[in-house]
Amino acid sequence: MSARGILANAVAALGLCALALIWRAPLTALMSTHMLVQIPLLVLTGVCAEQAWRAWRDRAPRGVSDGPRPAWSYNEYGMPGLLLVSLVGACWMVPKALDDALVDWRVAAFKVLGLPLAGWILRASLRRSNTVVKLFFLGNFCWMSAIVGLIYQDQPVRLCNAYLQDDQAWTGMGLIALSIILPTAWLLARIGPIWRYLNR
Repeated sequence: MSARGILANAVAALGLCALALIWRAPLTALMSTHMLVQIPLLVLTGVCAEQAWRAWRDRAPRGVSDGPRPAWSYNEYGMPGLLLVSLVGACWMVPKALDDALVDWRVAAFKVLGLPLAGWILRASLRRSNTVVKLFFLGNFCWMSAIVGLIYQDQPVRLCNAYLQDDQAWTGMGLIALSIILPTAWLLARIGPIWRYLNR
C-alpha cells in the first residue's frame, strides 16, 4: 500500500472514531442508530486502524538480521480472532448491554475501547482465514442477527428500558436487513473477479 493509502486509512480511522463519539448523543438517542450505526462505526475504526498499521509496518525498513516477521501462531487461520469478534457482536445485541452503556461509564468505556479493538482483530483475522472459515463465521453472524431481529420484532414488551418498543421493532428490521446485505455484499465481492475473468 502506498503512503497515500496508509494516510487515508489512518484518517478514516480517526474520522470514524470522532464521528461515533462527537455524535454520541444523537446516535444513542434511538436503539436502531445505537446498534446499527454507532457500534459499526467503532468497529470500522479498528478495521481502518489495523489496515493503516499493517501497511506501515510492511513498508518500514528492516535490518539484515531482522528476518521474517512472526505470524500470529495463536490466531491460526483467524479462527480464535473471529470467534472472539462473534462473541463481542453477540454481547452488543443484548438489550441490557445497550442500557448499561447509557448509564454506566465503565460499560461505555468498554464499548468505546473494546469495539475498535474487535475491529482490529476482525481485520487481522480475516487476512489469515480462508474462504471456508470466512463463510462459516459470516453465516453464523448473519443467522444470529436474523434471529435477534425476529425476537425484537415479535416481543410484545420493551426489552430496553431506554428505548421505545417501536424503535425496538425498527432495530429488528435493521438486523434482518443486515443479515441479508452482508452475505449479498460478500457474494458480489467474490464473484466480481470471476465475472471479469469470464468477460475478458
